[in-house]
Amino acid sequence: MADGRQEQIRHLIVNSLFRKQVEDPKNPGYAILYENLLAHAKVYEDASSHAQQGKSRLRPSKAETKCRYLLVAERYDGAFHLYKSRKFENKFSIGQSWPLEQLRAIEGINPTTFVVTLNKAYCWSTDTPYDKQAFLYNLVQVYRKFTNQLPRLASCEDFWIEEQTQSDEFAMALSLQEKLANANSTTSFRSFDSGLRNLAKNDRSTPSLLAGANASESNSIMNYAIDEDVKQEEISLANVEELLNDFDWKEAGNAAALEERLLDELAALESANIHAMVESDDRLNSVIRQLDKAISELDNMDSMLTLYTTELNSMGDEIHHIESQNRGLQVETANQKALLTDLDRLINLITISDQVLQTLLGESLNTVQGVQKIEAAADILQKALLTSYDESTRGMAAVKEKMGLYTKYSNQFCVNFCEFTKQAIKYQADVLMNDKTREPRRDSMTILGHESIEEVLSRYMSLSLWLKEIDPRKHNELQLAYVVSVEPIYRKESKEYLMQIRSLLSKREISEEATYAFSAALIQGHHRSSLIYGSADHGRAPWEFKDSGRGKLPPEEAFEQILLTLIPLIIREQNFISDFFHIGSKGPKSFQDRAELASWHPKELNTTREVIKDVKAQRKLLEHMEKIFGFLAEELSSFIEYGCKHDNIQCVGMIARIEKYIQEYEKTSQEFFVKVMKQVRAQCINIFQRFMVEQLKAIEDTKVTTKKRKGIVLFIRIFPRFCERIEHSIADVASLEIRDIVNRAYETLVKTMFDNLEAIARDVSSINDDKEQLNVHIMILENMHHFHNEIRMRKIHVLDPYTVYAKSSYEKHLEAYATKVLQKPFSKLIEFFGGIDNLLKTSAPEEVGFHMRYSKESLKKITEHYTAREIKKGLEQLYKRVEKHFTEEEGLLRVVWGIIGQVVIDNHKHFIDLINRCYPDSNIKLEYSLSDLQNFIKVVHEGRKS
Repeated sequence: MADGRQEQIRHLIVNSLFRKQVEDPKNPGYAILYENLLAHAKVYEDASSHAQQGKSRLRPSKAETKCRYLLVAERYDGAFHLYKSRKFENKFSIGQSWPLEQLRAIEGINPTTFVVTLNKAYCWSTDTPYDKQAFLYNLVQVYRKFTNQLPRLASCEDFWIEEQTQSDEFAMALSLQEKLANANSTTSFRSFDSGLRNLAKNDRSTPSLLAGANASESNSIMNYAIDEDVKQEEISLANVEELLNDFDWKEAGNAAALEERLLDELAALESANIHAMVESDDRLNSVIRQLDKAISELDNMDSMLTLYTTELNSMGDEIHHIESQNRGLQVETANQKALLTDLDRLINLITISDQVLQTLLGESLNTVQGVQKIEAAADILQKALLTSYDESTRGMAAVKEKMGLYTKYSNQFCVNFCEFTKQAIKYQADVLMNDKTREPRRDSMTILGHESIEEVLSRYMSLSLWLKEIDPRKHNELQLAYVVSVEPIYRKESKEYLMQIRSLLSKREISEEATYAFSAALIQGHHRSSLIYGSADHGRAPWEFKDSGRGKLPPEEAFEQILLTLIPLIIREQNFISDFFHIGSKGPKSFQDRAELASWHPKELNTTREVIKDVKAQRKLLEHMEKIFGFLAEELSSFIEYGCKHDNIQCVGMIARIEKYIQEYEKTSQEFFVKVMKQVRAQCINIFQRFMVEQLKAIEDTKVTTKKRKGIVLFIRIFPRFCERIEHSIADVASLEIRDIVNRAYETLVKTMFDNLEAIARDVSSINDDKEQLNVHIMILENMHHFHNEIRMRKIHVLDPYTVYAKSSYEKHLEAYATKVLQKPFSKLIEFFGGIDNLLKTSAPEEVGFHMRYSKESLKKITEHYTAREIKKGLEQLYKRVEKHFTEEEGLLRVVWGIIGQVVIDNHKHFIDLINRCYPDSNIKLEYSLSDLQNFIKVVHEGRKS
């Protein structure tokens, strides 16, 4: 079992690592293995992989070790390598390799553990002592062959004894020969040579590494029977010693005397043998005579056998000749049978009964039974026409005649079938064109399908495939006839349908559009109050129409209704053309497989199909669809222009719907529909871009001045409604391109609006006019506050960076406004303490009182002037002024007054701090406390509200 297991492991190693072949340099053109596996052993190494740890432990547990395999291999160029490999799922991979010349020392640790020193020391353990001994013996033998020397060996007696014993046997034999040669002995060494041959046998029994590897790839472990070798050596030595003792030869004796005695013994034996032969009895002569007689008889028998052999050879030649003739006859017979079979098959193929041919041309195509009979006859005719023959068969007069006849019948049927189908198509098309019941009605806004044509033509679907295979030119002619017949029907019905839809479109008045479109608002010339929500539009959402409740449709909704009507028609028509004319369809590829068409059902025409992989078929199908619906792109473009005439923003919803259907059908076979949608989308994009240019121009043309406070600027008030209107049209389209287009449009509009507002602030900042500067703060504060609140309320996240900017600008101007507006009621107080702040930048606090302008007397006058009553009065005047500034923007007055109150409180605290620092011993204080001030601010605000 162990040998079988080792052989299996060796086989896996060779299959994984040693299958690579290279060209034999000695025999170019022949391949040899790149490497040969010479020996292998399963070992365990400590997880720490350190030799000293291996020495300090008898053997680590398998949980602490890693299982590896050591491999010794020879390359084709004679180089030897030692590999460390790992096994994973019956596959081996090499983790590390060393050239064998790096081997320095081998040390035995215990019966199963050893250390090999290469570039560093490696400690490994085997499962059994036998595995260790076998592998190390092979490793040393290979190293000695490769380098002609031995590595340093330590504590390796357990496997090296056999190697040393064999070397001692050869040394002893050589020593005996040298001693006999030195004594110039001529004694015969037959017995001694026998002993040496025994030694040689022992030597040959020593396992040879390379021979073992080449002889059997499945046996990598050699026998090491050390005790048996020692016993054999002792027996050999005893035999030699006994031989020498028989001749009374000592180590110090004369070799010449020994040789002489041996020769004498040999001569005596030979004499005895000759004497025994000469003195044999008389029976010897009788035996000789009988032998002579037997030899004579044998000679006679030999002559007779020679004669018989000659006769038999002659008969064999004749038999061979007869067999050759017989084989020729058999081949000729087989060929004749095959020829007869082929002729029968050929006759059956090229022979069609007159009944079949008459059925093909005479049976009616108007009945189901007639069509079935014609299909069967056409099948027989096709098999005869499409059968392939070799050149010799095609050249036969009978075959040519039959093929000419059948081709004539085939051409005639192609003409008949093509003309019949053309007439059927034209008749059905005329019926549909003249059917008044198909015209669109107000209560049924749709386009009826062409099921009647499909029902008639579907009977001939199999014959259409036959025509495609037999006469492609006629098949293309039939396709063109169909396209030409149905195109006027679709053109007429589509135009009537679109005109009916136009009559149902809602129309937007400019007053309605002015609530969300900058250009319309500018044209209308609305006052800002007319744009307040709920005034001009009576609370109507920006996407609603006045007549939406009277059966009217917004253009974008009407456009989607058009697409929902046209898409099923286009899909069904393309699928029918594909199935009936067998253009890229998944139906049968040959008329012989027409049985697959039995399961075809008209319902299959309503489903979308995968992209047609046949490029030619896809191109052909696209050409047919373009000829049938070539008018569609123009008609849809005309409708879009009409629908957007009074409300250009409708194009946004149309783009969203177009992109949705493009995304849905782009990976299907509906290439034509996607192409038309992309054309229409390009037109809608142009309309939207023109619309955006108009809006930007309207924003830039909006007159914003600071001469008179105007509250919220027109475009700031319109923009939230503009966004609300567009967001309604593109709800749930995050994955479509229109989302990015709209986002970019938002950003462009906001940047333009903010630039207009900030341009005013930049212009006024250079003018020394407090009133205009105050108006700028009011305008920007009010507009930014409105923008921030309205956009956040609508949750348009793409504008988040701009709402953050608006809030920052609003807070900055609010602080500036609060500081500016406090100057009028409390100018002296603010100016006095502001001067102290300036002095403190260059002087110490105790020096402030020495300035005449900021003396204690001046401080006392200021505090006596700004009594609690005066402060309250100033706050009341301030509130009236602020209230006048912020009456339009709801909620802004409360916010502004809160900020102003906080500034007043902060100033009060700062004034007290300056008095304490600069006038510590003056006992001068403000006549009102912080609580008084807070109460004044609250009372003033609540009093005005009531």
